[in-house]
Amino acid sequence: MKKMTDQLWVLQEADQYIIGMTPCLQEEAGDVSYVNIANIGEIEADDTLLNLEASKAAIEVPSPLSGKIVKINEAAIDNPALLNSEDANENWIAVLTDVDASEFEAL
Repeated sequence: MKKMTDQLWVLQEADQYIIGMTPCLQEEAGDVSYVNIANIGEIEADDTLLNLEASKAAIEVPSPLSGKIVKINEAAIDNPALLNSEDANENWIAVLTDVDASEFEAL
């Protein structure tokens, strides 16, 4: 199941929640040139998940969910332009586990 916020999409696959940038955020930001993704470990909803610098704006993106970050998009740190891609296999930010299902449903 996939849910959308203004800035992020969240795809639930079993007990993992993959988070990526929506086309709306991609348009708002412009060409991404720098990315800082939160570290692997616990994160609370509204904590900073992503800081990015782009051609149109510098944006701090809060996490839509509380949980545990188990994987981040290392390739996007090395090549921030990947976050401009329409391909969800490239523009994802992080994978969370230990998410309260009701929190996801509320998105």
